[in-house]
Amino acid sequence: MFLSDSIKIVSLDPVSATELQQIDTRLRTLLMSTENTIPGSRAFGLSGDYLDSPIGTTASELAVELQEKADIYLPEVKIEAVATGHNLNGQLEIKISVKRRESRD
Repeated sequence: MFLSDSIKIVSLDPVSATELQQIDTRLRTLLMSTENTIPGSRAFGLSGDYLDSPIGTTASELAVELQEKADIYLPEVKIEAVATGHNLNGQLEIKISVKRRESRD
């Protein structure tokens, strides 16, 4: 779904390097997996049904789906925001803000 080298994790929370690495790895795996492709865990990954939608709709639907999947597979994080834009090369960028969840909301 996403290119691994195009994902950049930035932490503003005081979190250990080990914990950040674990969250980074699990979030990357979720983002790069397509739903229904992993035997034994068919629900893991993103559906991508919204990829042909207008940019504003894509960001909104991605945010909803990503939070639903994070609730299941990364319960210690909360998706704060998903924003879309273009970089200096005109390529689409999706920025996902993630916050560590102190308790289950």
